[in-house]
Amino acid sequence: MDRQPVLVATEGPLKGSRYPVGADGLNLGRDEECEVVIADPNVSRYHARLVLHNAALWVQDAGSRNGVFVNQTRVVRHKQLSPGDKLIIGAHHFALELDEVMEPESSVAMPAMQAPQPAASRSRVIVVVLGVVLLGILWAVFR
Repeated sequence: MDRQPVLVATEGPLKGSRYPVGADGLNLGRDEECEVVIADPNVSRYHARLVLHNAALWVQDAGSRNGVFVNQTRVVRHKQLSPGDKLIIGAHHFALELDEVMEPESSVAMPAMQAPQPAASRSRVIVVVLGVVLLGILWAVFR
């Protein structure tokens, strides 16, 4: 069973929202192209980025004016996040959680293949025979 990092909004207008962090990470900011859009004039268009690197989750300040804080400490360049860490951007608070991801079971029984219906079998045979005949004609013509 794998675990997927999830950014959970704990305070502010986004409270209760959950943002799974995929392989491409997450952009947080005011811009509509961000995965986490924070409609707040104190938040930069591209305020911060969450990045998965070497099996760890990192937060990077994207050059914001008002900063990014992890557990009340301003992030200068980047900071590794751990489950339970508090990420603060303006008046918006987030927590990092790890959700369990169920892996597909490799021993799942496949449904038994059913024999084709007689009409479908005849249709397939006719198509194959016509294809062979057509190939024979084309070969004879273009030889």
